[in-house]
Amino acid sequence: MPDVLKSELLRSFSGFAMLGVASFAILIPSLMLTVGPPVDGLRQLDDGPATRIVFGLIASIGVVAMYLGSYAVSREHYYRSMPRSLVITSLRRVFLSKLVASAITSVLLCLLGAAIWAVVTGVVLAFHGRQLQVDGAFWAILLGSLFAATSGAAIGVSLGWVVRNYYAVSGVVLLIPLMIELPLLFTVPQLERFLPVGAFAGVTGAPIDGLLPWWGSALVLAGWAVATAVLAVVTVRRREP
Repeated sequence: MPDVLKSELLRSFSGFAMLGVASFAILIPSLMLTVGPPVDGLRQLDDGPATRIVFGLIASIGVVAMYLGSYAVSREHYYRSMPRSLVITSLRRVFLSKLVASAITSVLLCLLGAAIWAVVTGVVLAFHGRQLQVDGAFWAILLGSLFAATSGAAIGVSLGWVVRNYYAVSGVVLLIPLMIELPLLFTVPQLERFLPVGAFAGVTGAPIDGLLPWWGSALVLAGWAVATAVLAVVTVRRREP
């Protein structure tokens, strides 16, 4: 494993700040559970659909991954350590190492968050007279969330290179998805399905009318990842000597 990738992975798993980032994997779906549509209707559903609704909120790991990816880049600009990193190794290696390290970290965070959220889901469902159903749909949600995590990480890293400023890029990857895209997901899903949050929901098979099928949502996420990566490469080449 290249030393630069080892360094990025070490940064990803060290520091109290990363504990805060990791907590988002549970805090964001918890927020969506409390401020989203009422869950009282779970009592009228079978265990399978009820599980899909609550456990499916782990799809928000895509938003967490976007923040984690952007943070991997913006924190170096914030602490003014990026020039040193570019001197030690090449811009290409730094770019790729941050991309790969953020994807690996996001996948591991997704697995940990899904395990914890499964327990939370079981408690919520039991409160409403339902039971957690671990079936094919459950594992499909997990697999979709893993894809959302890797795609979100790629989008976040790329936006970090484009925006650079920590506060600005944090607003882009957190506030826009949660304050603008999330309401659109429930009001205008025909539009939101082509945006990241709608694709995160679609790739996990969220029971929301108007979303694309999982494979269509996967293509949308791949398109966003490629588009932002190309934008980042063009921006960095023009900006860096």
